[in-house]
Amino acid sequence: MQESQTRQPTMGQNSEQKRGAQAWKNIFAIKNDKNNADKKLEKEYRSLARGLNAMIQINGLGQTLGFFKAKGKRDEKKPHYQLLLHLTEWMRDPTHFKASNSKVMESGYDGLLSWVLDSGTTSDDYRRATTECLAFGVWLRRFAEGELQEAEPSAPDTSTPKQEGNS
Repeated sequence: MQESQTRQPTMGQNSEQKRGAQAWKNIFAIKNDKNNADKKLEKEYRSLARGLNAMIQINGLGQTLGFFKAKGKRDEKKPHYQLLLHLTEWMRDPTHFKASNSKVMESGYDGLLSWVLDSGTTSDDYRRATTECLAFGVWLRRFAEGELQEAEPSAPDTSTPKQEGNS
């Protein structure tokens, strides 16, 4: 057998590759959702993923997650629910993020929000979590823009304005 035909063992994935692989799975789960016949979830998720990092940078991680929970209302068909779930699932894995009180994250789709609100969360852990969510958000945005349908822009009003008569 020639050396070119033998396969070298693959090295472990680096952090960026892991983020990209998970984001790819998340985006395709949205794209192939059976309950998404009208593509509404796809379009809304795309829009939300595009603005995720700006929301985190402007409002903070905790406030952004709280907003997603409020808008998601425990409804799997809502993009806010899905995005909160995707962020929580990513951060739950101790190879991506580890904090002393990370056990709090183990429950529910909103475990990351529960962790942020936990009194055992240090400001250093919060900053590291914010940085990791921003890094993961870059991949979600990239794949959402490339794979998910864009919402149609609202059509401008083309009706002729009513003219007021002189009376």
